[in-house]
Formats: sequence, structure tokens, C-alpha cells
Amino acid sequence: MRNHKRIGVDIGGTTIKGALFEGEEIKKEETAPTNGRAGREAILSALYSVLDGLCEPGVPIGISSAGNIDPKTGQCVYATDNLSGWTGVPLAATVSGRYGVLCKVDNDAVCALKGELKYWPELKNVTMLTFGTGVGGASLVNGEILRGKNFDAARWGHVTLVPGGRACTCGRKGCVEAYLSANALYLRGRRKLPGLESCRQLFEYYVAHDPEAEKLVRRFAGELDLLINNVRQVLSPELILLGGGLMQSWELIRPLLASDEGLSVARLGARAGIYGAASLVET
Repeated sequence: MRNHKRIGVDIGGTTIKGALFEGEEIKKEETAPTNGRAGREAILSALYSVLDGLCEPGVPIGISSAGNIDPKTGQCVYATDNLSGWTGVPLAATVSGRYGVLCKVDNDAVCALKGELKYWPELKNVTMLTFGTGVGGASLVNGEILRGKNFDAARWGHVTLVPGGRACTCGRKGCVEAYLSANALYLRGRRKLPGLESCRQLFEYYVAHDPEAEKLVRRFAGELDLLINNVRQVLSPELILLGGGLMQSWELIRPLLASDEGLSVARLGARAGIYGAASLVET
């Protein structure tokens, strides 16, 4: 049955978003700044502020979190500096102990993929790419989520895009995340457009035919094309889903890609992780 109450929370690098579900209906929502660079206790405090506004007695909690997550134990095995001090956090046990309810945790891109799959139940080979504070990835292959030895399979944000390129939050250089995340695009934009306030504003400048904005957005699309082609060559998915905050500008990005065949923007948008998190404790 799918009419029970449950809570889904998505811990992103910038914002923690949560919702109380009853059936498929969202009854209440809460958000808080993640303060991801402030360390473990600051992140947990932000998480608790969201959960305190949503929790009801006996209602289970599903959590979507950036990082390599062991879905059986709910522990964060590894996280980049986008969530400082998050490596090793026994998240499921910590939340369950505080609220006295069942808590399950999985990676944020995996949860986003699970949330979106309700729209594509017939597909068995799907890759999800999320473009927010970082770049997340998850892949369904022959009906199974790829996990890997250290729960780090399909971390498409940390494959190399530019050998020896920009420093990444994971400590390596040239990763996809260092070029295609919202943070990376904003920093690029600010160097060329002093006073730029957000990626949203960059795309507004692009629509207004600002020459620097046009160069930046076209470069972003070209690098996105490289990533998409790599995913296709490695996994040959039936569908590649694109989510996260940057994909709010999908209608502007799509015409710049070599091909949009087999691509779809996430139908749940920024809520995909919340829905996927809630599905972890669905019965």
C-alpha cells in the first residue's frame, strides 16, 4: 500500500529540503540552508531544523544525501568538501536515535533517479545526472542500481573531463564537477561578468544576447555534450535524465547540444530527491 505517511529529505550542498507525504500528496514542506562548508554539526543542525518541522510520531524518514552512501547501514562512507566533515557520519542511526523512527539513507543522485523512475517504469537502463552545487550521478543497469565496491560507482561528477584541469572538491583535478556544477558555472561567469549574482542571471544575460554570457553557456553545453557522450559510450542507456537546479534552464541548453535524443529533463525537478528519499521507507 502507498497511502501511509512518510518523510523525504534531500541534503544538498546548498539547501536541505524536506516534505511530509501522505500517499502521493505532499502535506508539508520545510527547507534550510545546508551550511555544508561549516562542518558536520552545522549540517546536522540544519537537518534537524527541517525534520523538527515535519516529524510526527511513528512516521518513518528517508534521507537523500550527497556522498558515497552505504544503503544498508545508512552511513556516509565518503563525502567531498561540499559537505565538510560528512565522511563517516552514521546518518541513519543518528536520525533514528534522535526521532525514534525508522530511517533509511541513500545517495542523492540515486534517490533522484528512484524518484524519476515512477515515470519510466518500463526502462531497465537509465542514467541520472544532477547539476547543482556539485554534479551527481547514478545509473540503473539491467534493472539494478550500480553501487561499486565503495558505493562510488557511476559518480559521473568525478570522471575526468579536462586532464590536469581545475581543482575539484574531491581533491583531484579536471573533474566534471569542476566544470559543470552550478558553483563552477557561477565562478566562471563572475570572472567574465563582474557583479553576476547567480547562474539564473547568467542565463538571463544569455537570453539578452550578452556576448560573454553566450560564450559561457555555449561552452557549458559543449562540455555537457562530452559528458553525455561518455555516458552513452560506457553504458548505452535507454534514457539519460538531467536534473538539479541548472536544468531549470534546460529549454535554453537543449538546442545547443549535438543531439537531444534519449535525453529528458527530470520531471520532478528539484523535488526528485525528496520523492526518492521518501520511497526508501515506502511500504
